[in-house]
Amino acid sequence: MPPEATIEVDHLQKHYGDIEAVRGVTFDVAPGETFGFLGPNGAGKSTTISMLCTLITPTGGSARVAGCDVATDPL
Repeated sequence: MPPEATIEVDHLQKHYGDIEAVRGVTFDVAPGETFGFLGPNGAGKSTTISMLCTLITPTGGSARVAGCDVATDPL
């Protein structure tokens, strides 16, 4: 059985009113895996990382870092 992912992101979303900053991002990062997060300016990379670091709250989807849900267990 493969190890549990260190980062699990499932249809993560962030909206600012009518502006869709992150549109349903989904990915997993396995323990020890090197992961690159690339995209053009305005693609939502910084917003996604801010949600994973619990600096901002997602408006949809879910994300877990080291088994902790970023929305319900931000500490």
